[in-house]
Amino acid sequence: MNRIRTTKRDRFVPPVMHAFREAFRMRDAAKPIDNRNEAGERVIAGRRTSPRSAVSETALRIELGEDLASLLNTVDLAAMEDLSGLEEVGASVLNFGMPDLAAIVANAETAQQIGHVLKQKLELYERRLVPGTVVVVGEPLDDTASGQLRFHINAEMYSTPTDIPVEFVADVEAESGKIRVFRL
Repeated sequence: MNRIRTTKRDRFVPPVMHAFREAFRMRDAAKPIDNRNEAGERVIAGRRTSPRSAVSETALRIELGEDLASLLNTVDLAAMEDLSGLEEVGASVLNFGMPDLAAIVANAETAQQIGHVLKQKLELYERRLVPGTVVVVGEPLDDTASGQLRFHINAEMYSTPTDIPVEFVADVEAESGKIRVFRL
């Protein structure tokens, strides 16, 4: 079996959520494990402890990409309910997601507004991004845009032993409001 050699410099400590995701991927979260040593004492199974060990930068980026796609394609509560006077609700997980972007008009003013909202929502809900490092830059619109807005996003992702610079692209489809995240 070919294994890629890694050094301590390219291995990172995963967030706690990684353990739950790994158990889900392995489909073993609900399987009972009752390993015992010679003395009859219970031993924690290796497959349940391994997600807590170091992972690659690529694995961290993949998980971040999945979560960013979920965040950016979830419509927030404010799209359905008037949250005037409920500022704490507007900034809570109850309002997780983006405003409804379906049927937006792709123009420079809209692009600027969506860029501002993207930055605000990423800083509010994606806690792995280092505050103050999120930079959202909209790509200039041209005749070939075909109802699509593109944003280049740079930030730093918290990690141990060192933070990881991340850069990705978010394409907003004007008709459906779907956001595609790639190049992470």
